[in-house]
Amino acid sequence: MNAIKRLFIPFLLAVIFAGPTLADEIKFQKISLVHAETSWNLNAEIKFELSPALDKLVQKGVPLQFITEFQLSKSRWYWFDEKLIEVQRVSKISYQALTDKYRVTIGSFSFSAGNLSQAIAAIGTVDGWPVIDAGAVNNNQTYQAAVRMRLDTSYLAKPFQVNAINSKDWNLQSEWVKFEFSPKLSQPSGVVAP
Repeated sequence: MNAIKRLFIPFLLAVIFAGPTLADEIKFQKISLVHAETSWNLNAEIKFELSPALDKLVQKGVPLQFITEFQLSKSRWYWFDEKLIEVQRVSKISYQALTDKYRVTIGSFSFSAGNLSQAIAAIGTVDGWPVIDAGAVNNNQTYQAAVRMRLDTSYLAKPFQVNAINSKDWNLQSEWVKFEFSPKLSQPSGVVAP
């Protein structure tokens, strides 16, 4: 019995403390869909920090690419949910040693940031991203929306991709945040991510 306790207690402690130590993850703080003239636009506040390994990588001039994904689906009682919309937005951060500034590219729009914190804050702010064509949804239907953000390690050079596979420091992503969306509401759907 004592031998079992000696083996079980370290295992239990490892399981308990493994969860909260995941500091290198992306968290959605606020999400909302806002109706515009011809579309529903996604607004979101996303918080994350780079691990020391990724921070060093950016300082050496290696660009980091992030992908924000949005999906809209409709429930079906007889089969799997039907995916109506799947869109992605690509954002990049790169360090420019000559100017000592960070280049931020969101979609086709680029600008400079004075420091890494400003660059991360810019990537983490989604404002007015058209994700749903207004004609693609029925006002009387309730849909399931989902959004996530992740570091695109496939964009990195092959040696860095090997590091990404072998180290959790390179695995920066959020969980899918799911919420219901009903176009007929006068106020757009919104959630605060857990």
